[in-house]
Order: sequence, then C-alpha cells, then structure tokens
Amino acid sequence: MMPDVENLSEKMGMSTQSVSGIAKNMSWKILFFTAACCVLAAGVLSILDLIFTFSWAPFSFTAQVFMLFFGLLMLVLDFPVPHPGAHLALVRNSIYKYLLFMTRFTGRGIWYTFLGTMIFGALFDLNISWFFGVLLGGYVGVLGLVTMCYGVALSRKLNGVRLAIQEQGAPPQCPDRGFSKQGFKELAQHVNHTEFSDDELDYIFNGLSFTPSSDGVIMPDEYLYWISKGSMEIV
Repeated sequence: MMPDVENLSEKMGMSTQSVSGIAKNMSWKILFFTAACCVLAAGVLSILDLIFTFSWAPFSFTAQVFMLFFGLLMLVLDFPVPHPGAHLALVRNSIYKYLLFMTRFTGRGIWYTFLGTMIFGALFDLNISWFFGVLLGGYVGVLGLVTMCYGVALSRKLNGVRLAIQEQGAPPQCPDRGFSKQGFKELAQHVNHTEFSDDELDYIFNGLSFTPSSDGVIMPDEYLYWISKGSMEIV
C-alpha cells in the first residue's frame, strides 16, 4: 500500500512543480533566474581561466566547481517554463528534498549573499575580471540581502498570527479537508487582523507544506505542527 502512496505523491509533485515553488510571482522568478545565470557564468569563467592559464590552484578550482554545480541547480530550480518535463521536475523534487533551504526566501537570501561573495572572490581576487566580479557578484549579493529581508519580514508577520492563535484558550480548528488560501486568509484576519496578499499566501503555503508539491491546502497535521510551541516558521 505504501509504494502506491509514494508513487502518487511523486507524480503529484512532478505535475505541480511548475506552480508550487518559492517564486510564484514571475518578477521574483526572473530575478532568481538571472541570479542563477550570474552564478553559472562566474563558475564557467573562473574555471576556464584556471584551466587556460595553467594555474596550480586546487582549492580555488574546487571552490569554482562547487559554484558551477550550484549555479546549475539554481538554473534548474528557477528555469521559467510553465510545464517542466519529467526529468526537470525530478531534479526539482530532489532539491526540495535534500536542499530545502534553496526553496525558502530567507534561506535563499542567505545563500545568495554567500554566493555573491564567492563570485567576487573568484573573479576579482583571482584577477580574472574585476568588472564582472563587481557586476555579477554585486547583483547576486544585493538580491540575497533583499530576499533575506523579505523572507524574515514575512516570517515574522506569519509568526504574529501563530502567536495570536496560541494565546487563545480554544484555538480555531482546521477543517478536515484543510485550510484553503481563502480560509487561511480569513483566519489571519480573524485572530489579529493580519492581511496577506495572494503572493504571500503562496509563499506561506509552500513553507508550511510537508511535501514539495503545494496543492493550495494546509492540511490539519501541517496546521497543528505550525501552531504548536516551538521556534518561528521560516518562510
């Protein structure tokens, strides 16, 4: 019985990956895709320079290989296609499973800030190209800071709703079929008059979901886990 459930979950994940990620808003999607291109370009430039200049720098070469690898992963994660193929969806599912921080605004922001310094170090400090070091590294780093601030602000906003629910003697119960986005929006308005936009609800549902595929519903077990005592949920 379990293999059938796992297969069904995997198929659902593949079929909904195009609409279930961190970047529901196309403007964010384009920004993240551009950052992926910057990281990939920096990795290619630095590796080619080390190869064609015959430089013996094993540690630098290893660092640039990792940067190239993560650039490819970011490219796959944020490639702007409406309906990804099976192989692309499979890689995205693996990223959601093993590299979950890359699918959250706050985690992605911290990661981009780090990659920005890596790009700058690779292209500027290694005297490959100071111009591209500042341009590519600056873009990725600034995007990382903006993304991190947005993620922290949204996480705190969501946590305010959670704390308001915890303070109630009898917290609102989750419907058997789960909270829809409209239902969760009404819940937030009821408990402490918090307003969430449709895009914010997409990011929140993605953060609260136990599975890579966000079907637009917060299930009862996900809701109970979120309102339980513990640290703030990071979006």
